[in-house]
Amino acid sequence: MASRLTPLTLLLLLLLAGDRASSNPNGTSLSLTDSKNQMDEINENISEKEIPEIQSTQPTVDSSTVPTTNSTILRANSTLHPTSQPCSQSTTQPIDPTTLPTTGPPCPEPEIYCPDLENPSAETMLGEALMDFSVKLYHAFSSVKKAETNMIFSPFSIASLLTQVLLGAGNSTKENLETVLSYPENFSCVHQALKAFTSKGFTSVSQIFHSPDLAIRDAFMNASQYLYGSPRPLGNDSDANLELINNWVAENTNHKINSLLDSLPSDTRLVLLNAIYLSAKWKTTFDHKKTRREPFYLKSSTIKVPMMTSKKYPVAHFTDPMLKAKVGQLQLSHNLSLVIMVPQNLKHSLQDMEQALNPSVLKAIMKKLEMVKVQPTLLMLPRFKLKSNQDMLLIMEKLEFFDFAYDLNLCGLTEDPDLQVSAMKHQAALELMETGVEAVAASSISVARSLMLFEVQQPFLFLLWDQQHRFPIFMGRVYDPTA
Repeated sequence: MASRLTPLTLLLLLLLAGDRASSNPNGTSLSLTDSKNQMDEINENISEKEIPEIQSTQPTVDSSTVPTTNSTILRANSTLHPTSQPCSQSTTQPIDPTTLPTTGPPCPEPEIYCPDLENPSAETMLGEALMDFSVKLYHAFSSVKKAETNMIFSPFSIASLLTQVLLGAGNSTKENLETVLSYPENFSCVHQALKAFTSKGFTSVSQIFHSPDLAIRDAFMNASQYLYGSPRPLGNDSDANLELINNWVAENTNHKINSLLDSLPSDTRLVLLNAIYLSAKWKTTFDHKKTRREPFYLKSSTIKVPMMTSKKYPVAHFTDPMLKAKVGQLQLSHNLSLVIMVPQNLKHSLQDMEQALNPSVLKAIMKKLEMVKVQPTLLMLPRFKLKSNQDMLLIMEKLEFFDFAYDLNLCGLTEDPDLQVSAMKHQAALELMETGVEAVAASSISVARSLMLFEVQQPFLFLLWDQQHRFPIFMGRVYDPTA
């Protein structure tokens, strides 16, 4: 049995239709019908040319109004007037005084043409954006977690699903998604570049399930089939649909997640999923006989944890003055690596290190790691297992993206204008362990003149890094390896 680092993640976007769209599951958000009635009252007191300015105003949302459910739900509201469709085509018909006029350009069709397909600059731009997005996500996740807890998420999985949504987004939703994802405006090659980010070490799979009566545009169907796989229809039996989705989840997570959903509402219209499964061997394996219980220093206590130990483990490492942290990189198979950032001593906390982390610092660290020589090092690394199940609507709110709950525009995906997301779910798991298998790279290590140390005996931050495309697949922190 080879040494393996085996993380997986699952992100779910679930869209429903029905009158329930008019309210938050917690009963705290403003309904679409109420919003329309308020706009009708405004129309009676303002001139016609002032309306577009009001329409573009972003609502302010308090975190208490965001639902904390475990799936993403888009719903249709039949009470809205058809001419309020945000991506309706231009018309010469007179404007109904009770509805808002359409503003902005017509909804563009999903674009799959990439003029720079052979140009590596598109993949470089995507890698840079993913690093920015990863750091933003880390701070968003950290802000909703207790400081003294473990954390794991996959920025690549979340970005993959949001990019698939971007394929069918129009007008303001498209612009807001590009901002959240740190994509350049009108980044036409993003889907092709994302498709090129493949590795033998991990699989990333996206899938759309839709109700047969949802009017999906042919252009989106064709584009999604080419880029992400063919959308699959749901049936009329909710139990059968639930089994279909959970089976897909199990198959694409190596059966690590066998049941994502306990139930599926009968008015489900659209389900978008992304799953990532990563399995990689250490290039230099750890001897399980040398794993022993060693102290791990928490904020106000010390615990004993199983610590993998090697006297001459090949590690690229340095101390970063900005983070006041030791940074180390351990090589995995398939051009992947584990990057660890741990406070340089017990006087510095993980929280201080996190606050100093920003996209520029992360980019500088990863660039320096490429230039640092690997040296035989006395390494002590705790064995750990992490799991996470996160409500992503709360995370999207922290990223100041409110379209899913208030002003969603998916005119490139469907002709149905009245959709709203009420839940979004992200699951991730990681297991780091060792076995006694010898590594093929062990014989090529040069001997250092003096023994280097890299001890991970206090809470730390980690990345699972794709060295070929230069982006983090997974990211998180370990506060307590035994939790």
